[in-house]
Amino acid sequence: MSNDLSALNEEHVRQLGRIIETLERSTFDFIQLEVGDLKVTVGKGNIPAPDASSPSARAAVSAPAAMPPAAATAAPAVRHEPPAGNAHPGAVEIKSPIMGLFYAQPEPGAPPFVTVGSTVGTDTTVALVEVMKTFNAVGAGVRGKVVEVCVQDAQLVEFGQVLFRVMPE
Repeated sequence: MSNDLSALNEEHVRQLGRIIETLERSTFDFIQLEVGDLKVTVGKGNIPAPDASSPSARAAVSAPAAMPPAAATAAPAVRHEPPAGNAHPGAVEIKSPIMGLFYAQPEPGAPPFVTVGSTVGTDTTVALVEVMKTFNAVGAGVRGKVVEVCVQDAQLVEFGQVLFRVMPE
C-alpha cells in the first residue's frame, strides 16, 4: 500500500475510530497496529517515531488525547514544580488534558470561567477544550488563586500545554 490513504473506505475509518476510542479509555500512551503492509500508530501524546528500517512502516496517524463525554471534567495534568522561566515560583500549572480549541467561557458573550485573581477549588471548571464538536470541561485540580492565564480564547492548544498558573493555598 502506498502513502495514499484514499484507499480507506468507510468501514476502515469506523474501525480506526473504534481503535482511537479504545485508546482514549485506556491508560496507554499509544497503540501500534500492523495489518498487511499498513502500520498505524495512534497516540495521546508523544508517540515513538516509526521504525524507518521496517519495510512495513507506511503511515502514522496521530489522534487527539482522551475525549471524555461532554460536560465531564477532564483531569488536567498538574505540575507542582515551576519550570525554568516561570514568573510565578511555586505556582501550579493547569495543563490541557487534550489537543483542541481552548474556550475561556461557557458560551460566546458569557464571562470567562476564571480570570487572573479568581479563586479556584479542585473541582472548579476553568475552561473548555473542544475536539470534534465535543466540549470537554477542564477542572482546576488545585485550590488557590489564578495568577496567570497562558492562552487566548479560541486558541488551538496541544496536549500538555500550560493553560493557567495557580498559586496554591
